[in-house]
Amino acid sequence: MRRSILILLLVLLSLSVVTCLAQKQEYVGQYDAYFGFAYLTTPNMNLDQRGWQGQFGYNWKRWAAIGFDTSYFGGNSSLTVPMLNNATKAKLAPYLPLLPPGFTVWSPYHANTYTITGGPQFNYRGFKYVTLFIHPDIGAMHQSVQAQPPNPLMGVLITGLLGPSMKTSQWTPFFGVGGGLDVNVTKHVGLRFQSDWVYTKLFDNLLANPQYTWRMSASPTFRFGQNVPK
Repeated sequence: MRRSILILLLVLLSLSVVTCLAQKQEYVGQYDAYFGFAYLTTPNMNLDQRGWQGQFGYNWKRWAAIGFDTSYFGGNSSLTVPMLNNATKAKLAPYLPLLPPGFTVWSPYHANTYTITGGPQFNYRGFKYVTLFIHPDIGAMHQSVQAQPPNPLMGVLITGLLGPSMKTSQWTPFFGVGGGLDVNVTKHVGLRFQSDWVYTKLFDNLLANPQYTWRMSASPTFRFGQNVPK
């Protein structure tokens, strides 16, 4: 008997939670703004970067918005010979027989990465306290890389590839998809959790493979403006 009552109470509690969540949102601000911590990882380059992400959006309809997004990241990794394309390996080939036995060709580097993108976002507001969203990622990425050779011999090799500054940079387009959710804490404030996956081809004159990059971020988001009609 007690077990039956407990099960009934749990069922009623679950139904109450679902009913509460399923209430549609009364207020949807015309605008929303977001700025917070973000993390960018490029697994095939073993590159992890940390920085910030900012967004500004206009809610055209309750289910459709258009916005602008920008982000910055900085981080360190190392470049090894298998990451290079055949043309770059050919440039290094004349020097390899002159290196000491057991010498490893590699170099640490520091990378700064900027992204900009804009476009539509599609929202699902069927829950009172949670908003789900998805959007295409079409934009541009700029990355600057500063080599930090571990010894003078590597400095000579890198200078031959990149010049005396041992630095290179490039703008390149990217495309992918992103999405996440807003936890609606109050009428005008929420907590946003989102992730984006993009494909790009940075430094294809040096590197063998394109990059598949993940961006993740979390921070408060702020809504304001008149209520978007239902």
